[in-house]
Amino acid sequence: KGIDMRMHLACAVLPLLLAGQSHPVREPPPAPFAGSKWLLVTERKPAGEPPYLEFGDGAVSGYSGCNRITGRYMQDAIGAGAIVFSSLGASKRMCADATMAVEERLLSVLRSSTSRKVTGDRLRIDGSAGWLEFVAEPPPAPPGAPPATPPAAPTSPPPSA
Repeated sequence: KGIDMRMHLACAVLPLLLAGQSHPVREPPPAPFAGSKWLLVTERKPAGEPPYLEFGDGAVSGYSGCNRITGRYMQDAIGAGAIVFSSLGASKRMCADATMAVEERLLSVLRSSTSRKVTGDRLRIDGSAGWLEFVAEPPPAPPGAPPATPPAAPTSPPPSA
């Protein structure tokens, strides 16, 4: 009877112990800071081309949703995430007020930036004027490869054969 009771107890406790032994979830490796196209995360999807930045060899270029942006950046050599932008400029096209507000915020945060952090496919730039979040654009699929996103589900059931 004692062995039977221990067996029931072991059967009841073992699943609880194993539940705590789940495999740790691993983040995917971070997208490369330089060489990636970083799309600005905004509350509303802009009409047309989305705002983005691209980094490489100390130069930054991109699009604000209205104007082209260019400039320079320097980051720390030890990988602590410090970053400073300089010589930032934008073309002089005028756009709708909401689009110009996105551009002004983008440039303001970049001009005041102090740090950047890449986590997975996300980039966050912080500065005294606030912060910006970007998501890395997925790389293009090789020719003949299936699309990166699944096609939309059909709106009506397929005809039966």
